[in-house]
Amino acid sequence: MHSTVVRSISVRPAARVAAARAPKTSARAPTRPEFSSGARDKNDVLKLRQGTHRARFVALSAEKRSDGAGEADADKPKKASDDAAEEKDEQIKAEETVDEAGDGKKADDVAEDAEKAPALDDDVAPALESDWRDFRAMLISQEKGKEELVDDDEIAAASGPNLELLKQQNPKLAADKPWAHKIGAPEKGCLLLAAADEFALGQQYFHQAVILLLEHSEKGSMGVILNRPTQYNMGYVSGQADGPFAENALYFGGDVGDGTVSFLHGSDKVQGGAEVLPGVYLGGYDSACELVSKDELDANEFKFFARYCGWSPGQLRSECERGVWYPVACSKQLALKQVIQLPKPLWREVLELCGDELGEAAKRAYGEEEEE
Repeated sequence: MHSTVVRSISVRPAARVAAARAPKTSARAPTRPEFSSGARDKNDVLKLRQGTHRARFVALSAEKRSDGAGEADADKPKKASDDAAEEKDEQIKAEETVDEAGDGKKADDVAEDAEKAPALDDDVAPALESDWRDFRAMLISQEKGKEELVDDDEIAAASGPNLELLKQQNPKLAADKPWAHKIGAPEKGCLLLAAADEFALGQQYFHQAVILLLEHSEKGSMGVILNRPTQYNMGYVSGQADGPFAENALYFGGDVGDGTVSFLHGSDKVQGGAEVLPGVYLGGYDSACELVSKDELDANEFKFFARYCGWSPGQLRSECERGVWYPVACSKQLALKQVIQLPKPLWREVLELCGDELGEAAKRAYGEEEEE
């Protein structure tokens, strides 16, 4: 269970993010979105507060929830007759073991050998010990008759120009191989890509949007739009021009939660962060500031989002079934990289990495449909 921290940022009225003026979405979020204990709405969320001309971070005390395990029931006394029967059974089994050994081994020796035998957990297939998303991706590549989900030629075609830019911006993240594939239903840590023909007229901030789903459960869903950078940076919004994240761009994360700012990163060194998918974390602001100030992490490895997207229970699944969103599993590179002046739009890149019907949808959207 992660402790939860709510922070407040006082900002100039003039620094209200333009995204805050966006019209509300039809996606109806709960008044107070409820999330599973793994990622709650108060988990290291930064709140923007109108007010003074000088901004400062104020740490507010936060409640700590702990799901205490119930006390174990006291062992009930057994009847003497039961004990005697069990003792007799054990004696018979021991005698049978000695007889079956045949080479003169005693029951104690057999028991010692049993202790040396590998546990059932040691017999687990290596593929299952890694993240289940990797295992699923491996199965999909096998179904396609390929050794890898996305080969080097496909990566070059879909991500080539963007990957070259990323190598300059964040070489460490660029080393992570980009991949993506369609999945049957939304899940925590997946991407949601707006269908090509959706949001062309209304709610245009969702047109070709790529959303990282931070939470998805029976209580509702939330995520942030990865490809909507604003004209503001964190230094201007917070008023801390010399802060560790002063030059970080502020992204428009969605149209729910006016006044909230959250951030993503890819470092397990940051204390207090909640893992969204393998290698992608949400929160841990105090630790992040300290690590960046000590030059142990690069500020460019962090992405900040004003507001978020929200869906009420069952709403997102319904929209995916109607074809409003394409749910897609992806590598951490696609979730974490900066999306500013990319040579190829992120929406198109992800769809082309998926290939098949999604790749064709991207081509049609950009008028590059192959002639038959």
